[in-house]
Amino acid sequence: MTTTRTPEYELVPADAAASFILREFKLPRFASPWHIHPEFELTHIIAGHGLRFVGDSVTAFHPGDLVLIGANVPHYWRSTTGAPQRGAHSRVIQFRMDCLGRDFFERPEFRAVRQLLARARRGLQFHGRIRIATAEQMRALARQSGPARVATFIAILAGLALTRQSRALCSAGFSAAEPEGDNRLHRVCRHVFAHLHEPLLLKDAARAAALSPAAFCRFFRRVTGRRFFDFVNDLRIGHASAQLIETDLTIGAIAAAAGFHSLANFNRRFRERQHLTPSAYRRLHR
Repeated sequence: MTTTRTPEYELVPADAAASFILREFKLPRFASPWHIHPEFELTHIIAGHGLRFVGDSVTAFHPGDLVLIGANVPHYWRSTTGAPQRGAHSRVIQFRMDCLGRDFFERPEFRAVRQLLARARRGLQFHGRIRIATAEQMRALARQSGPARVATFIAILAGLALTRQSRALCSAGFSAAEPEGDNRLHRVCRHVFAHLHEPLLLKDAARAAALSPAAFCRFFRRVTGRRFFDFVNDLRIGHASAQLIETDLTIGAIAAAAGFHSLANFNRRFRERQHLTPSAYRRLHR
């Protein structure tokens, strides 16, 4: 895979009860696609190693790696092929600029944080003691709720804003463009996630985007670089893959929950993407 291809658009799951989300990934390997999203992302690698692609930068990562990526900067982490792995474990904070209110970071006290977020357009890798301190704060964040959780989040940004222990990853000329149709695409993605287990009709997705079916197909291909139903199938296979690893549900039940009403079609689509049968995939990752 090369970073010259059009990045995929990732819909970061929203939490109506929180201003930002903290996600933890424990995987056999890091193998996410080359993608973008409008959220800032702070990633701490707890276990795993390989190559990190951010914008026009390609560098190695190891346990302890801490990187802040700006909105709509294409990126992905990929475990080194053939290298021995002890699993892949990361903790990730994802947030929007207005997560605490439209003008929250415009206050004079947050000048350094605004500068940090502006610099994140090139991706920022942190080193030294700030990595250890931030990792501890992110671990604490997982146990917190309410005002304490928000306070720790602000403390993390403040610490990163004030440290000199960082370097830009992308070249000075790199620019992360605002993806066309961001709000419209979000509406479509939310519609797909809400109805993933049901038959998805093109006309309904087009209605969510406020476009005619023909215009919607052109729009979706132009913005994401993919056909709509290829996107839907990839989401369904991704959902099924997680269920195969994390649950003891039968393959038939997993296929149905992912929106495949034909087991033969599910098996065919699964092998196209994962290059394994569902049962072999389950055995491998367990």
